[in-house]
Amino acid sequence: MRWRDRRHLLAMMLALWAFTPAFGQELWESDSPSDQADLIGLAPSTDMVRGPDEGVEQVGYDFADQPVPQTTEEQIANLQRQIDELKAPKPASIAAPPPVKYPTVAINGVFQADAALFNQDAQNLATFGQIEDGADFRRARLNAKGSVNPTTNYFFQMDFAFVGRPTFTDVWVEWTDIPLLGNVRAGQWKQPFSLEVVSSFRYTTFMERSLLFQAFTPFRHIGIGFYDHSEDLNTTWAASLMRTGQDQFGGSISTDGGNGLAGRITHLPYYDECSGGRAYWHVGGAYFLNSPPRDTVRFRTIPEIFVGENGAGPVGTSGQAVPGALNGTPFFVDTLPIPGVDAVHTFGLESLTVFGPFSLQAEAMAAVVDQQANPTATLGGFYAQAGWFLTGEHRPYDRVAGAIDRVKPFEDFFWVSTDSGRYFGTGAWEVAARISYLDITDANINGGQITDITGGVNWYMNAYTKAVFNYIHSWTDYRSTGFSEANAVGFRVQVDF
Repeated sequence: MRWRDRRHLLAMMLALWAFTPAFGQELWESDSPSDQADLIGLAPSTDMVRGPDEGVEQVGYDFADQPVPQTTEEQIANLQRQIDELKAPKPASIAAPPPVKYPTVAINGVFQADAALFNQDAQNLATFGQIEDGADFRRARLNAKGSVNPTTNYFFQMDFAFVGRPTFTDVWVEWTDIPLLGNVRAGQWKQPFSLEVVSSFRYTTFMERSLLFQAFTPFRHIGIGFYDHSEDLNTTWAASLMRTGQDQFGGSISTDGGNGLAGRITHLPYYDECSGGRAYWHVGGAYFLNSPPRDTVRFRTIPEIFVGENGAGPVGTSGQAVPGALNGTPFFVDTLPIPGVDAVHTFGLESLTVFGPFSLQAEAMAAVVDQQANPTATLGGFYAQAGWFLTGEHRPYDRVAGAIDRVKPFEDFFWVSTDSGRYFGTGAWEVAARISYLDITDANINGGQITDITGGVNWYMNAYTKAVFNYIHSWTDYRSTGFSEANAVGFRVQVDF
């Protein structure tokens, strides 16, 4: 047979194969060597061949380039799928979300139920008297937050457990997207100073913040300020002007002094984007200027644990007493009021390193006290703490605020009984330790020194519920009365929503 005839025959067979899948399938699925040989024989050689009326041309076919044929069953299945798609109802067009109706509001709350036990040596008993064991609600708060228009937000929070019952905590309004400044806030809020201050108590590792917190930081005051962050979320900055007095309701009056300012800047030299922030390094610095009300200032702190109760107040004809003075864990170091102070300059440095389940956090502060009739005094302290999640979680980070964020367990705690047995989830477990040191004695100021070592276990049952155990050992020299020691054990259950 001539090559031309062979090509014609091959073309007819290929056409037949293309229009009759079953025939093509039989060819490809043939197990007979002779059949395979016959098929191969139909394919012309890829060598150079010459037709009677043609020049030299390259002739060849590669069956591997042909589409894989379908079986009859596959064809029927494809047809049925196409029919089903045609019969299926067309999805309705997705309606645009309704416009936001202002003002908006969201209600949130939190409570912490605490219990504490104390043990004191003889010197501590002589200095502070008997520190009572007890239980109380450390915090019980409700808040409303929302927006009144797309660029105006508000926050209103009251605490029903702290001194005042209830007490103002954060009450502010803010305007967003302000040129150059970013966000401007007015009212009362936690001033921009210290990682411990700007991070919510909901997310702190221990029951109480460190020894530095009460002694040096401005915390909540009424004022006006601004804050913003870089586009890459690696840097934050904030500053504010404030009244430095505080009566637990936002009030502060004084013609002589009573003004201050604070500023804070943070940076992330390293942040692991790929893991969603399971590893990062945060550093920051802050400054707080306090021109104290009536030129009087005071430095003091509790031993990183507190429990108390309100004593009985005045009794009316009903025989029911209103709450009176608050009794509870005393201050372990205290300068008492220091008159004749022009200004206090407080400087702070902070660092937080997280590497998977491990975290290392530290801050150091120094307060320079400018006095009118006495030498300038420098008071200072530091803390360092480490934590480890036994269940593998990590301590999250809020890149907009430069603060610690909410821990989210891999698995929530649960314990249920079913017909097939009992099942449980563990939640997240963390162990932690901290050392804190504070020295508020210098020049004519004699407030004492204190060192605390705290060990803790945290059980995060879910992202909104946790139980805390703390053990605190405290060494104290209160106003040069001699060193004393005390131990405390604290328990807490916390829920926020």
